[in-house]
Amino acid sequence: MDVLQVDDLTMVHFKLIAGIIYIVLCLFFVPIYLRFVYIFLTRSKYRSLECYRIMIQMGIVQCFTMAPGFIFFGVVLLLDYDPLGLANVFIVLYPGGLRTEAVLGLALALNRLIIICGLKCSSKLHWILIAFAWMFGLTYVIILLTPHFGYTVSPGEFMPKYDPSKGYNRSLQYYGSYIYGTPMVLTLLIYIYIFAYLLKLRLVHNSKVRSQERTIFIYAVTKFMVEFSLAAMFNHYRLPTTRTFHFAMTVGLIVSTLLLTPALYFVLYKNLRKEFFRFKKDSTLPVRSISSAL
Repeated sequence: MDVLQVDDLTMVHFKLIAGIIYIVLCLFFVPIYLRFVYIFLTRSKYRSLECYRIMIQMGIVQCFTMAPGFIFFGVVLLLDYDPLGLANVFIVLYPGGLRTEAVLGLALALNRLIIICGLKCSSKLHWILIAFAWMFGLTYVIILLTPHFGYTVSPGEFMPKYDPSKGYNRSLQYYGSYIYGTPMVLTLLIYIYIFAYLLKLRLVHNSKVRSQERTIFIYAVTKFMVEFSLAAMFNHYRLPTTRTFHFAMTVGLIVSTLLLTPALYFVLYKNLRKEFFRFKKDSTLPVRSISSAL
């Protein structure tokens, strides 16, 4: 067997492994994430609060814009072709979902700012921001489906990419990344302000900072650093073109989208962690409006 045949065989095996991993990760993480969404959606003590209603939307966006495209991407790698072109239809939901989730994150941060700091603000602002989030993501998806733009996967690639054959993609990727990054930076600034406000209360009133208050900073910085770093790396840096790196990058995208938030819920929120394993709807666990968290 010559070197070319060995390389071809290795490539086949690598594609099979990558395809299986993409599918398994999505199928494993999505039910965990949706369990939290289900808890927020079915318990009136959660869904009656604006912050949880926003979190429900964020969870729905992340699960249903990430998982379908990457599951079909895994199928493409396994079959070596795109059945009915489904992968290249569903994969465009991912970048649109990222932008929707980023603006929803800003709406959530604004909600926490108003509640924790006692600011007065019209509820219409939240509705406008949420409506903009969905319109922003939907518009981005529609743009990517037009003939002049494209976000694609193929059997020979291990990471989705903007179609280089479409002339306007480079401009969309460059300027779109700044638009995507703006709400993320604003979200971080809001959380920093909230933390500073709580710290000021401690210094002025000589009171102990509660663990819930520290959680605000931990959650915001962790989520921001992971998601913003991946976005910046993907959009602004010349990345290695090896299949191993592309595979690792895709796994990182899946994990950061589908595992990061549930993992933070598990680690940071004891009561929510108990709720996760409690399947009776009449749970008596107390609920905080995640001024402790979000």
